[in-house]
Amino acid sequence: MAQRIGDGWERSHYPITCESCLGDNPYLRMTLADHDKACKVCTRPFTVFRWRPGRNARFKKTEICQTCSKLKNVCQVCLLDLEFGLPVQVRDTALNITTHDSVPKSDVNREYFAEEHDRMTRAGLDYESLYGKMQPNDTILKHQRTEPYYIRNEPNVCSFYTNGRCTRGSECAYRHEMPKTGDLAHQNIKDRYYGENDPVAMKLLGKAGEMGSLEPPEDESIKTLYIGGLNSIIVEQDIRDQFYAYGEIESIRILAEKTCAFVTYTSRQGAEEAMQQLSNRLVINGRRLILKWGRPRVPMKS
Repeated sequence: MAQRIGDGWERSHYPITCESCLGDNPYLRMTLADHDKACKVCTRPFTVFRWRPGRNARFKKTEICQTCSKLKNVCQVCLLDLEFGLPVQVRDTALNITTHDSVPKSDVNREYFAEEHDRMTRAGLDYESLYGKMQPNDTILKHQRTEPYYIRNEPNVCSFYTNGRCTRGSECAYRHEMPKTGDLAHQNIKDRYYGENDPVAMKLLGKAGEMGSLEPPEDESIKTLYIGGLNSIIVEQDIRDQFYAYGEIESIRILAEKTCAFVTYTSRQGAEEAMQQLSNRLVINGRRLILKWGRPRVPMKS
């Protein structure tokens, strides 16, 4: 896919991108410019690809070279993980990977590091990252993207509109809305790549800390699991088919108005087994559902 010529500059024939950045257009046209820009991580010239992901999308281009992309297993455009669609900081924190010093930051060491990996490639050695081969944990499964997120490809905000001076109206190629403020408005490519001080990652990690634990409750009498996010297509038999393999089911109660259901097992062991196997993996009729432990019933006051 990529090769280095005599002076060490990269020449490639196709980019390393995620499905979201590539877009939903099956008739994609892409331009290629050899040695057009310097990689925003290692600063070495590389082949830049440019394309329009969709009819109403903005043009996108590769920002880093393929060597840097392979070292972190990230997209050349958005720098998100190719396997899970998450920022590097979230992935490394969740998988307990220490990569702070894995890629040098000084100019000399960074150049030597990249050349060593290119030499290994020419020698036929596999140096590519092992991130994609690692088993995800609960934090990864909670936040990973299972489908492309094309909203990321929307046009930029119209600067004339924010100043109240855009005269194009509906014909304007940019979005007519006020720009977002706060930490998410200040994102940096190197921070995203090295997994340091990434505001998007910090937001996701903060949500992970707020999520409830999947550990079994101390009350051994609790044998009920909560299922959230149901729709009218999912019926009791669909739920039973998904849960019966883990133990004998005592009852299934569906609350259609609250789009949820409760599955009660006859034994605590069955409930624990179902929770362990299906947490963050529960999909019924193509719909991803929420699975949590049920709460003990509070006795009614007479």
